[in-house]
Amino acid sequence: MNKYDRNHLENLIVQENEILYECVAMLNRKIPLHDWPCEVRAAFLLALRADGEDREAYKAFIMARHLRIGRQFPDYDVPAPTSLQRRCSERIRADMSGLVRLGAGSHLFVPLPIHEDAERISRHKRTD
Repeated sequence: MNKYDRNHLENLIVQENEILYECVAMLNRKIPLHDWPCEVRAAFLLALRADGEDREAYKAFIMARHLRIGRQFPDYDVPAPTSLQRRCSERIRADMSGLVRLGAGSHLFVPLPIHEDAERISRHKRTD
């Protein structure tokens, strides 16, 4: 491995660390998911959405359980994830549970309260 390759790999690891620890900070400060920086939010959501029955899917399940998120996710789409986002999602799956307290994500996917007018309109439409 030449010096360029080593520097490049070190930079990739630094990027992964920055995203991981920014994600940890957002969880600890209970920042709503829609206010997270785009790269951090995308990597976090990719980490939760590992499909299948392989090791990564198991890590995603364990992480979601640790964060007390459950498996119900809103419609947050990550269109065409970048290689940085995919790498960071793997890193988040691997390390998140050891860096935040149990239940740290329970505030993320709480349903928003329905405005009184919206509820009244909804009831009115059902009676028609």
